[in-house]
Amino acid sequence: MSQGPGGPGGRADAEGRCSRPGRLATLCLIATIGLVAHRGGVVAAAPSTGSGAGRVPEICRTLSEDANYKVRVQAALVLGKLGDASATACLTRALGDQNRTVRAMSAQALGQIGDAAAVEPLRALAKRDADSFVRAQTEKALALLSGPAGGGRRAKLYLNFGPFTGGTKNAPPEAIKIVHDTLQSELGKLPIVTLTATEDAGKNGGATAFWIDGNVTRLDDTAASGASETSCGVRVMVARWPSKSVISWTSADASVQSGVRPRDRENARRECLEASAAQLAEDLAKFLKAQGG
Repeated sequence: MSQGPGGPGGRADAEGRCSRPGRLATLCLIATIGLVAHRGGVVAAAPSTGSGAGRVPEICRTLSEDANYKVRVQAALVLGKLGDASATACLTRALGDQNRTVRAMSAQALGQIGDAAAVEPLRALAKRDADSFVRAQTEKALALLSGPAGGGRRAKLYLNFGPFTGGTKNAPPEAIKIVHDTLQSELGKLPIVTLTATEDAGKNGGATAFWIDGNVTRLDDTAASGASETSCGVRVMVARWPSKSVISWTSADASVQSGVRPRDRENARRECLEASAAQLAEDLAKFLKAQGG
């Protein structure tokens, strides 16, 4: 069967954008990030042509739900390549996949990401899994997590994200999701942060825990002289977890010019919200680094 430039099931345009909806778009995204097939169906990551960090939730859904084990393997490899700690939870669940290659590649990805929350699940897998290939990949991942040079970062802060509701009525659910996912993705990259809950998070002796929530305060489109300007504002709160006692609020605004077509405005809204959320992530990162050392 022939495949388009977007890989199995999806197609990328000349600029690398995936044009198919739903599952096909996710498959296209995985291929665009860069994968090459090896004999026997095992795949390895090729040099990337773009970042898919903001699409971690979609790739995680593919890893958890796709019926084709080869697609699940690809998803695990891409998540490991991205190195985004927000993927730790779904990769940990995939350690129980019925397919041995999915289990092995999920273990490998956890080692690449380096979130200390993966240590215990990996140890448990190494003890219970009868497959030698899975055990070998698991031991390699554990070695990375415990090594002094780098993979083994010790997360000191647990972040829990709220629903980001209660803002302007002009912000549809997809706008809120853009802000939520951008913040989660960017903050999840910090070595001191884990997005995987532990039993002692927020308790004495456990990881310091914070609640991150907020809303979209403004999302407007203004047309003038054949062009359109999208303005947006985002406000984010940092609170203690689990008490939710507020520590601080911070906000960011942005504006993006575009054409007047509906698709142009849709893209401008995304760019505006991503820019605002990215700025807030930078501000929050400074606060978190001060808390986590």
